[in-house]
Amino acid sequence: MTEGSRQEGSATVLVLAISAAVLAAGAIGSAVGGATLLRHRAATAADAAALGAAMQADIGVQAACARAAQLARDNRATLVACTVHGAVADVSVAVSAGGWLAWLPVVRLNARAGPAETYREKPAPLDRSS
Repeated sequence: MTEGSRQEGSATVLVLAISAAVLAAGAIGSAVGGATLLRHRAATAADAAALGAAMQADIGVQAACARAAQLARDNRATLVACTVHGAVADVSVAVSAGGWLAWLPVVRLNARAGPAETYREKPAPLDRSS
């Protein structure tokens, strides 16, 4: 057996290994992108639901939470919790992935909305000196 006959097909194996590595990196990148998209979708849905509930707070808790649920659904999320205290609304939403990313965990985020005067006595985390 000659040296050349023992190496036949080794380039094919190398190309297949590199192709598998590139495909795996693409799948991992796609999964990270999908998880980031889920997190952003949950943040958008939570913010919209909290703002909608706060805007309807003067009508009543039922109407405010119904508006929050509708806005969450419009953003492909599920309203998990809704509380209204005066003009301030606290909501929690959940978003789950579909398709091949269904194995990702459910993303759950909270949001609060209300009049600006509500937060004057509590400084925002960025207002504190370092």
